[in-house]
Amino acid sequence: MFWQNFLILLIPIFTITAAQLCYKKGVLGLGDLDFSLSGILNLIPQIFQNGWLIGGIILFGVSFLFYLFVLMKFQLNIAYPILVSGGLILITIASWFFFKEPLSWLQILGIIIIIFGIFLLLPKH
Repeated sequence: MFWQNFLILLIPIFTITAAQLCYKKGVLGLGDLDFSLSGILNLIPQIFQNGWLIGGIILFGVSFLFYLFVLMKFQLNIAYPILVSGGLILITIASWFFFKEPLSWLQILGIIIIIFGIFLLLPKH
């Protein structure tokens, strides 16, 4: 039963990571964004014409739905840090792999420390 609950915990981590990757890919195709009221109003139709951004929105919604199941199975003070930390790890690695963003040795060390911290948070069953 514990491992089933653990798998439920992984689904929102992976879907929110995929959503963030879609957002990044989609925003790269928009060019420079103007952070003003008119710029934001012009952005709205562009969002709905961009498949990557729409995909990110859908994945974000799926992540939200599975997060509700996670909250039924885990304490909030365990679930939320694991979800955020797991997402941070996946985003860091995926950004390096897909977008060629730099990854320093300090970031790698941070990922290792975060993984250790996640294992400390997991309920012992």
